[in-house]
Parts: sequence; C-alpha cells; structure tokens
Amino acid sequence: MDNIDFGDLNYLAVLVAVVFNQVLGAAWYGALSRPWMAETGMTQEDIDVMKGTSRQWVPYVVAIVLAIVFTLGLALLVQGMGADNAGEGLGLGVLAAVGFVLTSHGVNYAFEGRSLKLLAINVGYPLISYALIGLLLAVWD
Repeated sequence: MDNIDFGDLNYLAVLVAVVFNQVLGAAWYGALSRPWMAETGMTQEDIDVMKGTSRQWVPYVVAIVLAIVFTLGLALLVQGMGADNAGEGLGLGVLAAVGFVLTSHGVNYAFEGRSLKLLAINVGYPLISYALIGLLLAVWD
C-alpha cells in the first residue's frame, strides 16, 4: 500500500466522476421511477408532500457528499493497485460495486424482505457507475 497518496490523485477526474455519477443517477432513476416507486411503496403524493421541505433537497446533498467519498475511495484503490488501463479500471469498479454494494445491500434486502427487482434497480446504478468511474480514473492521466 505504499502507492496510496492523496496528493497524487487526479482531483479533476474525481470531480468529473462525481458529476457523471449524479447525471447517471438522475437518468437511471428517472427511467426506472415507476418500478422503483412501486417496489418501495412510494406514491406521487408522497413525493409531492416533500416539495418545499428539506426532505426534497437533503437526499441530493447526501448523494453528492457520498459520491465524493466513494469516488475518492475508488481513486485510491485504482492508484494503490496501479491500475492504468481501461480493463483494470473497469474491473476494479465492478469489483468494488459487487464486493461492497451488492453484498451489503443483498444482506439488508434479505432481512428486510425486499424484492430482487428493487435490489436490481438499486444495485444496477452503482454497478454501472463504479465500473465506468473506475475506467475513467485508471485512464485519465
């Protein structure tokens, strides 16, 4: 782990990755909003009640902050593993998504009795995002 150095990270690539993550999330959940709402039991009325309250914007702030955290973590993993090509970056991104996101969500969903459909919706987005961000971080000098 001698290769981990916050000073050597490409912070522009991290910023671009965070913006990409947010755009992908908006597109993903925009396209899958109806099945996601059905699986979570939310209605349009529930969403309308949130308008004008902190419940409307706080999740977006949390999403951005946590995207920064995971992107920095993935950047450190890419750096520490010496990944410097598209395949290695993509592989590390998939490994991170499957190894951490799918496994932790899977356990929670099993105990909560949530559906595989909701698991696929909620894990599909980070799987794609982490994979492409890993690729970006590995190839952007």
